[in-house]
Formats: sequence, structure tokens, C-alpha cells
Amino acid sequence: MLSMRRTLPLLLIACSARLKAQEVKYIDLSVVAQRTELRHPPALPSDSKDGTGVGGGYGGASVVDGAPDWRDPHALAVYPMHVTPTDIDPTEPFETEFRVLNSGLAPIEIPVSPHLSDLQPSDESATFTYRSLALVVQGNPQRMPCVGFVELYGSPNHEDSMLVLRPGEWIGVRANVRFHSCPLDPLPTSLRGDFWLRRNTHYPHPGGSFMEIQNLYPNHTPTPGIAVHLVVRHLLQRRSK
Repeated sequence: MLSMRRTLPLLLIACSARLKAQEVKYIDLSVVAQRTELRHPPALPSDSKDGTGVGGGYGGASVVDGAPDWRDPHALAVYPMHVTPTDIDPTEPFETEFRVLNSGLAPIEIPVSPHLSDLQPSDESATFTYRSLALVVQGNPQRMPCVGFVELYGSPNHEDSMLVLRPGEWIGVRANVRFHSCPLDPLPTSLRGDFWLRRNTHYPHPGGSFMEIQNLYPNHTPTPGIAVHLVVRHLLQRRSK
């Protein structure tokens, strides 16, 4: 009887947490042409007649890194729910459906806008800060070091571009993903979900811009993978001839 009294409250808490779990937003990037280009002032004219003087533009970036803290109550889990097709040609995009779950114990704010360009101030010379969330699928780094991702963007100055996820809440995202630097050998593997959350500051100047990137580290909750098979179609077609 005593054991039941101890167990019942735990069951009620677990059931309550499940009832609160829900999808709060769905974003379909597969039908959207994302606008991600950032503007900057035009380059200054050259100060010499032959065009060899000061002028033109330049660009660059810096990355501020850190590490996760297991005591941080903020955490995200990225599930690859579906991959179509499961026979993937690494030279072609494939459709992936993600679930981005607040797996932590505290609310977390994430960017949800497909369009970075829409967040930039009308003054193209103004510095501005935004957040980015990359939703990642990746293979086994030992067997298949393939990484593909899509990004969402947000800014505190654009209220609809940020969303607070309470613990147990998630968003769904469908997108066409393309692998980067993937081996062309056919082989079976498993795709797992991951994420990169960043705070970015864009410093435009005449002829270019500088980007300061700060990696943010809510804790990462591991999720199950999806079995897929790499199929390099043009190689198979060549071998069949």
C-alpha cells in the first residue's frame, strides 16, 4: 500500500507532463524560397583615376565559442521524424521532417522565421543582431561524415520571428536538405538530428560586412536515428551500361 502511495503521484506527474506536450507551430520550408541575403552600403569610389587606390570592400567573420553546462535547465532535442526518400543520392536534396522539442526544464526562446533578409533594418548601414537555429541531419562521422542542415532566423525586434517553447512543447519543420562534403560510395547508415543555436551580429560597412558569431549551448538531448541508404545514381547508371 505504501509503495502504491509513492508510485501514484509519480504516475500523475508523468501523465500531466504528457498532456502538456504538444506541437505549437509547423513550418514548411519545402515550399518556401528563403530570403537570406544581407545588404550593406555600396563600396566607396576609388581615390585614384586608374582604380588602384582605396576603394572596394571586404568581409569577414569571427566565432565566439563555449561549451554546454549540464546544470543548465535549457535543452533541445531534434528528431528527424521522416526522410524521403530513404535511398538518398548525396548529390541531390531530400525531404526531411524535423521535430524540435524543448526537452529541458525551463522555457527556451527559438527563432522561427524562414527569412533572414526580412529581419534587417531598413538602414543598410545599421548594425543588427539576430539569432539562428540550424536543424541538422548527420550520418555516423566514422562511416559517413555527411552533414545537411536548414536554418531558421529571429530577432527581438520582430516579435513573430521568435517563439518561446515551454517544456514538452515542440515545433515541426519540413525542409529540403542537401548534404555537404559527403562520400560518393553507396552504403547504409543512420541519420541523426542535431542543432546549432547562435547569436549573430552583422556589422555592415561600405562594400561589405563583418559577422560576429556566438555559439549558444543549451543542452542537447540525443534522439533516435533513421535508417537510410546512400545511392549514387549516376554511378549506378554508369555501371549498368
